[in-house]
Amino acid sequence: MQNKSWRHHYLPVFYLEGFTNENNQFKIYNVQNEAFVKEGKEFSPKSYFFEKDGNTITKDGIKDDFLEDRFYSKMDNKIALILKKINQPDSTLENRFQVDESQMPALNHFVSLMYWRLPHNKKEIDRILDESDFGLSVRNKNDLRDEDCINIEKRMKNDTEFRKGFKFYMSLIDSVKGINYRTPYTILPSPKELPALCSDNPVIFKNEKSPDVFKDDYIMPLSRDKMFFRKNTGKPFNMFQLKLMVDSLILKQAIKYVSCTDEKYISMLINYFESNYTSTQNLREKIFQVLE
Repeated sequence: MQNKSWRHHYLPVFYLEGFTNENNQFKIYNVQNEAFVKEGKEFSPKSYFFEKDGNTITKDGIKDDFLEDRFYSKMDNKIALILKKINQPDSTLENRFQVDESQMPALNHFVSLMYWRLPHNKKEIDRILDESDFGLSVRNKNDLRDEDCINIEKRMKNDTEFRKGFKFYMSLIDSVKGINYRTPYTILPSPKELPALCSDNPVIFKNEKSPDVFKDDYIMPLSRDKMFFRKNTGKPFNMFQLKLMVDSLILKQAIKYVSCTDEKYISMLINYFESNYTSTQNLREKIFQVLE
């Protein structure tokens, strides 16, 4: 029998590799303990940012990893090819990092895929299923909703395994909604002089609470020296300053883990934040003001 996968990354390994050092490793900072894991030991990307059986569906005691194997992996493989092109040495701002306009929405969908599978966003899935119409309607053979249909829907909503699959469904719904929106996407280089940093909450949304991935402006670092924006970038701005701001907020909004290639960078960002901003919301507002 084929072994089932169990190490299900909510931040894919190919994405995390863009935030490693020359040895393809990084250090892990635990924001809850305010300390580096194992006194600053370096780890490979596959070692962190995953859930055990996070996308495994269990039915009648039998585990199935089809959600991970057939759906997430398929989408991730497509994005991995795009990121590989973006991060090539000959990819520059002048040639748009070798990404054509048709591939930009795929990067946007990748943001949606990551957003919905982040462990802390389970509460948003719960809220949607518990408080609202979840976008599916069970009907009988006469195309009517009777009491049996309503009871089936209730059982589905309360099924923990259904809720695991629903997060992938939400990313598909985001894609459909995105058809009606034409906010431009932009990739810009960021300074290579600063260390690489990522976290278990790596996307900065202008609208922090219940963001709509296909309507709201956001920033997502693609690697240590590339950033992806969902908005028009307006006047020229200092990219070094923006990266400090972005990395500071990614650190401050982390749930548990932050990866970094330099231990000193964490304390530098903490000092930078405390010296310049009154709150994470204040920093968030300043970031998007820069992009106006």
